This record gives sequence, C-alpha cells and structure tokens, in this order.
Amino acid sequence: MEEFTFKFRGKTYRLTDKWEETCVNDSKAFQMMQFKYVNKIGDYVTMKNRINNQLMLGYLEEISYIK
Repeated sequence: MEEFTFKFRGKTYRLTDKWEETCVNDSKAFQMMQFKYVNKIGDYVTMKNRINNQLMLGYLEEISYIK
C-alpha cells in the first residue's frame, strides 16, 4: 500500500496532492497520523466525517483496483 493511502470499511482512500504542506497541519504525514489515531481509538463518526469532508473538498480520493 502506498504511503498516503488507508483503508476504512472496505474502501481504499488516498490523500491528494492538494495538501500545500505550508505548515505541520497541512502535511500529508500529519493527516495520515490523524486518520490512524482516530481509527485506533475507534472514533468512527469523526473518521467518516473527515473522509466525507476531504472527499468533498478534493483533499482525499477513493481509489479502486481493477483485478
């Protein structure tokens, strides 16, 4: 799996290049750390909200693999 991808509820997501990385909170690495933490503590409402918002704003994309 790529560095900036993760799976949630059977779907695979990837952070896009829209992240400017002008400060710590804008980096892809920080966002991945946040997704992993929220998943680890089981806060699935926050996880789903972050996914929905980032998909809508173009910071995240759902990817699928053709077998």
